[in-house]
Amino acid sequence: MARREFPARVKVSVIKRATRGKAVYCEKCGALAKRWQIDHIRPDGLLGEPVIENAMLICEPCWQEKNPKDTKTIAKAKRREAKNIGAVKPKGQIQNRGFVKAEKPERVSKTMPPRRPMFEEI
Repeated sequence: MARREFPARVKVSVIKRATRGKAVYCEKCGALAKRWQIDHIRPDGLLGEPVIENAMLICEPCWQEKNPKDTKTIAKAKRREAKNIGAVKPKGQIQNRGFVKAEKPERVSKTMPPRRPMFEEI
């Protein structure tokens, strides 16, 4: 599913909401926002609708902190959904026929003289 952008009227409303005087402030941390984005509160990939109640204006540092978390959460939700509907087979053990047991070679080589007992019985 493609990302759904906010309509222009929602963007304008969020910018008005975050503006005090002539400055725009981050709605997450409250800092003066020089560079900002309008982001979903509930991520679009997790069925967050592009409506004003789900929109917030956040500064660049807050967005850089929030975006990787959202991406990770969305990916996990997609994996769970795929597993739930049976699109992904559960991983099983690798079937291995094993190794053939090799015969052990004789320890004594043919070129050596035969072994002698260390002690002679009297």
